[in-house]
Amino acid sequence: MAITNLEVENLRSLGQLSWQPAAGLNLIVGRNGAGKTSLLEAITLAATSKALRPGSARGAIRHGAERLLVGLKFGESLYAGELRYERGRVLRSWRLDGEPLKSAVTAYERLPVLVFSPETHYATLQDAQVRRAAMSWLLFHVEPLFLETWRRYQRVLRQRNAALREGRGLYRMFNPGLAQTGETLANFWLRAQDRLQAPFQELAERLQLQWPVAMRLRPGWGEDSLETALLRSEEGDERLGYTQVGPHRADIQFVLADHPLTQVGSHGQQKVVVSAWRLALALCAEQAGRPPVLLVDDLAAELDGVRQKAFYEVLVAAGSQAFVTALDVETPASSASVFHVEQSRSNAS
Repeated sequence: MAITNLEVENLRSLGQLSWQPAAGLNLIVGRNGAGKTSLLEAITLAATSKALRPGSARGAIRHGAERLLVGLKFGESLYAGELRYERGRVLRSWRLDGEPLKSAVTAYERLPVLVFSPETHYATLQDAQVRRAAMSWLLFHVEPLFLETWRRYQRVLRQRNAALREGRGLYRMFNPGLAQTGETLANFWLRAQDRLQAPFQELAERLQLQWPVAMRLRPGWGEDSLETALLRSEEGDERLGYTQVGPHRADIQFVLADHPLTQVGSHGQQKVVVSAWRLALALCAEQAGRPPVLLVDDLAAELDGVRQKAFYEVLVAAGSQAFVTALDVETPASSASVFHVEQSRSNAS
């Protein structure tokens, strides 16, 4: 699924802008402060209703303006659609094909988006919740039963936690349901790991990583069944008032030459590993028939020149539409559509 038209009004440094991006690689060029990242943020607002930078979208309204507006058209023929996001000082409107969106899930299904930036790379290394969210993003797009199973699990988890806080042992009645849905989610994670491992390792090698790398799944409890783990954690759960084990505590560990990446990898190696992993997420979604739109901000801050070239080669070979910010026209210019933010126009190069 590719974006065919983008309209922006009053988003940060951007006044009015209209663009028809290419279906493949799009290079967004401009000086510092011209609005390159804001152009990526326009896409995230329309596709997810979330700002790319910390804070609410209200802060993205251009100084002196009363509202911002982003509209994008995507897809073709029967699969075409239009997302429109409007944010004022008080009210917000988010629509798909002219109708108010009652759930973000509908937009996520129609137009998958995956962001690469220095912030997301750092957060991927430092925050287990970010790694879980990335895996959930993939599972949402490749496992038809994932979303409903996750919702059921979260519902039972909330009920068990509420019962833990009330005391009297009533929380035990929720153990079987939590264990059943939790084991199913763990199986989804295992299948996702199997999907990701080979492309992750191949992409890391293409990005010139010279040590063997792998990802290891931590399902959120030990080697026993989840039901047994729940029984063993009862004393601590009662004391703390919440459930300590389960797939809501699942995680991915990156290992470099059989050692934790964060302990032995240089900053450069860590950036390569995260870039390869997130590219593998996109590739697996694409292979499942859900090619995402890739938003890549400030690639030069993450990878050196040789690895940037390799990264671009992967993007060109992939079937997904990609948007990459840069100060100048870089290596892939011969195979990219170039958009100059200052001129508010695109030039195919």
